[in-house]
Amino acid sequence: MADNVGVWGHIAVNFGHWNAFVWIVMFLIISGFVLWFRSMCRMDYKRNTDQDEIYLSGNEVPSDGANISVPASASYWGFRVTMKPLYDVLERFHSGNAADYAGYFVVTTAIIGILLMF
Repeated sequence: MADNVGVWGHIAVNFGHWNAFVWIVMFLIISGFVLWFRSMCRMDYKRNTDQDEIYLSGNEVPSDGANISVPASASYWGFRVTMKPLYDVLERFHSGNAADYAGYFVVTTAIIGILLMF
C-alpha cells in the first residue's frame, strides 16, 4: 500500500489522482468565500421580535396554529398568474386520456434519441 503514495502526498489510484494538499487548499478557499459571502448579508435581524413572526398576507397570526388555513391556490397565486400563458398552451394538450400521455412520452423519447445520435 505504501507503493501508491508519492513524495508529496500524491496517492495514485486507478482513475485520476488524489492529493490531500489540493483538498485542504480548496477547502480553505471555499470556506473563505462562504465567510465573505455571509458577511455581505444583512445584519439587522433580531431574534424574538416581530421579525420572527409568520407573514400571513398582512393578517394577524392566531395564537392557535390549528386556526391557520391557507389554501394552495392562495399560496401559489402569483406563480399561477405569471405562468398563465404556459398553462393555457398545456391545457390544450390535456385530454385526461392516459394513451395520449403515453404517445407524448414515446414521441419525446424518439426526439431525444435522434438528437443524441447526432
